[in-house]
Amino acid sequence: MPSSRKDYRLMHAAKPNKRKRRSFIYIFTRSLLTSVAITVIFNIMFGIAIVSGTSMKPTLSTGDVIIFWKLSSSYERGEIVLIKTDGREDYVKRICALPGENVAIDDGSGTLLTDGKTQYEPYVYEKTYSKVEIAYPLGLSPDEYFVMGDHRSDSRDSRNYGAVTEKRIDGKAIVVIRKVF
Repeated sequence: MPSSRKDYRLMHAAKPNKRKRRSFIYIFTRSLLTSVAITVIFNIMFGIAIVSGTSMKPTLSTGDVIIFWKLSSSYERGEIVLIKTDGREDYVKRICALPGENVAIDDGSGTLLTDGKTQYEPYVYEKTYSKVEIAYPLGLSPDEYFVMGDHRSDSRDSRNYGAVTEKRIDGKAIVVIRKVF
């Protein structure tokens, strides 16, 4: 007759688990490869810039952090972009005119004109006036963009250094993280 009683075996608390343990080398290698992959992907696909200065006020302020998408194949009027310069500084600016357009600035009304049409720019802090470094009308080639800051009197932009080629645009803003303090 079978017994209805179950036999239990006592197990020692310090007895090693029979499951295969992962070695330190495996965990370290996996963590290292994950870190390298994230770093490479982030540096190729995304960029980070911290705003310094007032050229993009009121849209952006000093200390704001911007995440840029570096793999963009096209840029639209009004987008915020990161411009690479030959020097130490990079600039955060807004695209104001597109390739192939003719740019002019009406100093009387303080407006930007592209192909003779006044541009609606609700983000601009003040009126737009030309600077002596660039002659207008300015015709943009098929790979050039005209960029300016939103705080037009306090911005070093295409009115100073001319149109920028697409190669000098490092990416367009996709996320803005506001300075909290």
